[in-house]
This record gives sequence, C-alpha cells and structure tokens, in this order.
Amino acid sequence: MIEAIDYDKIISSLEEKLPSLPQILEELVKKLSDPNSNLDNIEELVEVDQSITTQILQVSNKVEFTEPGEERITTIHDALHKLGFENAKKIALNVSVLKLMKLTKSTVNFSCEDLWQHSLGVAIASSEISNLVGYDNPDQAYACGLMHDIGKVIKLKYSKKDFSKEITSAYRKKIDLFDLEIMRNLIRHDIAGAKMMQAWNMPESLILPVLWHHTEDRAQRQDVFDPSSQTLIDIVYFANFLVHKIGIGFSGHAITKVPSDKFLRSMGVDREGLDDLAAQINQTFEEACPALLILER
Repeated sequence: MIEAIDYDKIISSLEEKLPSLPQILEELVKKLSDPNSNLDNIEELVEVDQSITTQILQVSNKVEFTEPGEERITTIHDALHKLGFENAKKIALNVSVLKLMKLTKSTVNFSCEDLWQHSLGVAIASSEISNLVGYDNPDQAYACGLMHDIGKVIKLKYSKKDFSKEITSAYRKKIDLFDLEIMRNLIRHDIAGAKMMQAWNMPESLILPVLWHHTEDRAQRQDVFDPSSQTLIDIVYFANFLVHKIGIGFSGHAITKVPSDKFLRSMGVDREGLDDLAAQINQTFEEACPALLILER
C-alpha cells in the first residue's frame, strides 16, 4: 500500500526554517492585480523594506538609467520615478522572491541561482504570452511565473539530500522530474508549493498556477472552475515549456516535454511557430530591464 504524503506536516516542519512570506510580497501581488495601482502605491510598499530600497537605488544609478554628468540618485522617490512604474514593480517583486530562494543552500547538482534564472524567464514569458492570448493582466501572469517553482525551494529546504538524489535519478533515467515524483510517490513540488502558498495566505489566483503548472489538460485540474484561472494556468504551463526549450536557467528537469497539438492550437501556435515564439521570448528576456538580470549577484 502506498503511504500518503502528509504535506501539512512538511509545511509545519519548515515554519522555523523558512520564515513567513514577507508581507510586502503579498501586498505587491495585490497591487500587480489592481489596474488602478500607481507608482505612489509601490513607493509606500518598498520604502519599508531596506533590501528592496537598496536594490532600487543601486539599479537607478546604473549607467543604463543615468545621463552623463547626472547627480547620483539618493532617495527612493527619485529612484522610482527614474526607473518608471513597470521597472519599479518588477524589481520590487523580484527582490522579494529572490530573498526566499536565497534562504536555501544549493547542492552539487542544483543551484538556487539557476532556479531563479529559470523562474525569471518563466515570469517574463508568462507576461509575453498573456499579450499573445489576450489575457488582460500580464502583471498577474508575471507574478505567477515567478512563483511557479517555489515548491522546489520547499523540497530543498525539507531534505537537500533527497532532492539532490531525485535530480540525479531523473537525469539517469532521462525522465521529467515531475514524472519521477509521481512514479515514486515522492514529495510533489507542485503540491508542496501550493500548500506553502496557502500557509502564506496568498490569493487563489496565485496558488492555482503553482499547483497545476505541469498539468496541460484542463479536465485534470481539480476544482478549477473559473475560465480566467484556467487561462492563467495555461499561460504559466506554456511559459514553463518555452523557457525549458530555450534553456534559461535550470529547474532540475532532464528533458523538455512538448505540449500537445491541441494545446498549441488553443494558444494560437503550431509546432512550426514554436521556434519563432521561443526566439521572441529569449530576445525579450535578454533585453529585459538590466536590473532584473543582476539581482542575483
């Protein structure tokens, strides 16, 4: 008889090892979902978090954002207005998530920095795909893409040794890490991530893509009734595939599984168009605000 995994017990055991999600991240997610939010709202949030304000000040003084001879920016207000609303909110969100990932040490075959690069790629791809399919909240999709693999941080924190062995085994067998989790009744990173998000009191709109980001078939996504939620999960699922195809970062998977023709048609893409779309997303990633690509350093 296969023993059921007690995810609540796992999450409870990590309460001291993995601090509560910073309140600012919860608030940022709400602001990203609010079409009426503005730069002043972001300023109110980030000025209470020293690590975020430091990063924003550092970025605003980089050559990409300054003119020759321009005086150094020293206030968060001036920095945010220099960067602009789009850059500012993404930097704040990324710093918050990166802080979580840096709480966990890497293994010989898995790096949290590589996971961060992968997650950032999925965030950017999710935003791009939102525009492609007409989803009206690309910021929300960005946040979901950034958080989709948080379950791997949970697994790494719970047992670094076991997680490292799983990655090695998946590579040796040349199978997808998610498939290995199911095959061997291991801790599933999709469920662990969703459970952690629930413990952090994050909104369902963010939890559902974390839980179902490996499930292509909408009929298999239990208790997802809202068409908008289904579309958001589709976006993150597709973005995750494309980022694996491009090779941005590394999230522990040895192979890349191609979506079905039916799914691709639902996203308005055929197999011949995948390479073009991947190239477009890769270019967007490389041209993204330099701040998003230097945060890990």
